[in-house]
Amino acid sequence: MLPRRLRVLLGLTAPDTAFVGRRGEAAAARYLRRRGYRILDRNVVLPSGELDLVCESDDERQLILVEVKSRSADTSHPNAPPPEAAVDEDKKDKLATLALELLRKHPHLRQPPRPVRIDVIGIDVFHPGAWSERTRLRHYESAVQL
Repeated sequence: MLPRRLRVLLGLTAPDTAFVGRRGEAAAARYLRRRGYRILDRNVVLPSGELDLVCESDDERQLILVEVKSRSADTSHPNAPPPEAAVDEDKKDKLATLALELLRKHPHLRQPPRPVRIDVIGIDVFHPGAWSERTRLRHYESAVQL
């Protein structure tokens, strides 16, 4: 039997949500780098949960935490809400808690003193894992207030 990743690449099986999530996070990181952001870390695990991307602005004046929400556009219902709609008030509260935890655990991230922003990126992944894979991305700056 072929490994699952190869079966997905060959179009023999549908990708699972973790695979689509990893593809979305990779696309978000590429997008942010092209916009001048510097990716400091990915998938930061803290006691209360995980932060997808930790970045800084191109001028290093702002720390930016990014929540990435992805879905396979091929299998979702046409009238389904976009993936970023999953960032409801509870998720926003959790992201704010994670941001404070990160800063307590790593105070050097705030040096020199700089503001912290929480963004959300929603990504539709078309044909995940296939050679024709493409994405549609929506970036919401300051989507969560600290």
